[in-house]
Amino acid sequence: MPKSILLADDDRFFLEAVGGYLQEQGYKVRRARDGLEALKAVREEPPDFIILDLIMPKVDGGRVCRYVREDPQLRHTPIVVFSALAARDIAGMPEVSADAYVAKGPLQLVAKNILAAIQHLETYGRSSHLDEAVFGYEGFRPRRVVTELLIAKRHADHLLQQMSEGVLRADEEDRIFYANPPALAMLGIGEPDLIGARLWEIFGATNCGEVEKTAATLRADPKAQRQELAVDLNGRRLKASLAPLWDNEAYAGVLVLLAEVGGHRRPEKT
Repeated sequence: MPKSILLADDDRFFLEAVGGYLQEQGYKVRRARDGLEALKAVREEPPDFIILDLIMPKVDGGRVCRYVREDPQLRHTPIVVFSALAARDIAGMPEVSADAYVAKGPLQLVAKNILAAIQHLETYGRSSHLDEAVFGYEGFRPRRVVTELLIAKRHADHLLQQMSEGVLRADEEDRIFYANPPALAMLGIGEPDLIGARLWEIFGATNCGEVEKTAATLRADPKAQRQELAVDLNGRRLKASLAPLWDNEAYAGVLVLLAEVGGHRRPEKT
């Protein structure tokens, strides 16, 4: 039975070209165009190898690595990261726990280096020293723009984590792909369980109908304004402000701000 690979990148041409090459080498390949799709795919059908870009929409490669390593069913899955950053810079990132690193470059060369990384892991396993598990870095120069993007992202993430309000981001299909620590605390849900859930699912049976209806209204009307809801959850009364996000004329999802109102409430007796 062929070994299976999950290949994640937001470049459709790259996915088709590299995925096709790996299929020609005898592997079964599934493709994902962002980190949220990648997480859904690995949870539904755990692959033998995960290959992913660091810079992806919704959930970046670093967070995909973290969620995989925190999952008891997936934590031992070999991960190959390919990026325009130097391998040692990537390895120094706290969220990234990859087993091999491939430098971005010409497509044909990257495809061969990804295959070499997979074959290396098949032979030596996940215990290889970093210097023995890097491919395509001869004469490599990190791309400054990628470094700057990661620095800006870290800064934005830090600001969101310091906010007292809860912050959620959901995509065009109302799937949550970001939650800051205050939001996790207010909702009483662990981050791995929250990411990928439908927005209304996290507010409990009492509130989910109203949240789903509000999200549908925001999605259907480009002129819709921010909507505010009061929800009772886990003994708390929360104010949820839902703001639609549009990219030109395409619905891009919703931003949710959560604030606790009037302190904790005791859970109602049933």
